[in-house]
Amino acid sequence: MPRTGPQLVWRPKVHALVVFLVVIFTLVGIGVPAWSAPVPADSMSVADSLREFSRRLDILTEEFENMRLGEVADTTIGQSGGMGPAGGRVYTRTGTGVSIAGYGEMVYENHATTGDDGTVAGKKDMIDFLRAVVYFGYRYNDWILFNSEIEFEHASTGSGGEVSVEFAYVELMAAPFANIRAGMLLAPVGIVNEKHEPSTFFGTLRPQVEQSIIPTTWRANGAGAYGRILPGLGYTAYVLEGLDATGFSASSGIRGGRQKGAKALAENFGFAGRIDFYGLPGTTLGASIFTGASGQGATDSLGVICANTTVASIHGEFAWKGIELRGLYAQTTIGDAGRLSVMNGEVIGSSMHGWYISGGYDVVPLFDPSSEHYLAPYIQYEQFNTQAEVSPGFSANPANDRAIMTIGLMYKPHPNVAFKGDYRDNKNEAGTAINQWNVAVNYLF
Repeated sequence: MPRTGPQLVWRPKVHALVVFLVVIFTLVGIGVPAWSAPVPADSMSVADSLREFSRRLDILTEEFENMRLGEVADTTIGQSGGMGPAGGRVYTRTGTGVSIAGYGEMVYENHATTGDDGTVAGKKDMIDFLRAVVYFGYRYNDWILFNSEIEFEHASTGSGGEVSVEFAYVELMAAPFANIRAGMLLAPVGIVNEKHEPSTFFGTLRPQVEQSIIPTTWRANGAGAYGRILPGLGYTAYVLEGLDATGFSASSGIRGGRQKGAKALAENFGFAGRIDFYGLPGTTLGASIFTGASGQGATDSLGVICANTTVASIHGEFAWKGIELRGLYAQTTIGDAGRLSVMNGEVIGSSMHGWYISGGYDVVPLFDPSSEHYLAPYIQYEQFNTQAEVSPGFSANPANDRAIMTIGLMYKPHPNVAFKGDYRDNKNEAGTAINQWNVAVNYLF
């Protein structure tokens, strides 16, 4: 992954001031102790003195530039460590110290007054500051770092919101093919889970497939490694706390089974892994999997419930000359689904699946190729069913067989600020879905 930081720009006045200060410091014999210990004059040759003078000049120039420009000099945040642009900020830092980044989103949802079946919907409109996130990182040296994400949901803990650690891990960058992580990790499954910053994808809301079939945001305590196997081919492999099947549901799938690293039951662990090919410009193709028992020691009259759970997906991303495309297919299978249905009091699907494809096109270059603005109409279609198959003796609810067509527009006056508006045509096999339109404001830094 590229690692970029602020670039110094030649500024004659700054360099002149720096030269003047260094000369004064040298003449009075005090050196520049703030950055390095002085070297005894009798031990230095003329050449050594010139090299030391040049070194101090470079350091002082950089310090003056940083004071003058600050973070404005860093106008582009590169992706790194498999994270999104802001989440990977610590990887772009040069030298030791703290890095701070973040993102946020506010969403207004306006629901139709009647459902597809003509009955009164009764679903009220809502505006919500959905998330305010801060990333804190620390670079210990060139191969050890700490990275974390702290999320404030729904604006206030006094009004149903919460504060959560989304990830927090220590990383040892031992080699390009083996970077070791341990702590609370994001499950490397699907597209959005690791790169969930809203200004990086189309739609005012995350794809529903990557909420119900892949339960984004999915984090868990564990450890593992990631790296580059060959040029253009990368992998991630973690051992993570298992899901808790007592939280599985008929409509939300395995989403409620996330333990989120909070006093998580550890009777069962799982393996999560992915492989990505990114050897072609603008293209990523990959596959991911999570598998492990989810019973966490639960029992019934037949004994221990294993509830082996596997989530598998294939995905692709493509970007070229203003065109952006994404696609994903995911399937979840659950063992002991019949016994879970009895224990949980609702019919848990033994098989769940879903897919989506989204695409947009930035039209601004058609009118002004030099503009930094971005304006993209987009469309997304997804289908998913959390009860694609159920255990014998149980019946699926057709309302859980769903499809969503989303048509919208995203405007970015800056690469890290987005305004979105879209219309969602919701469908289900029961004919009870409720359409809606949404408006969102997103930012990252």
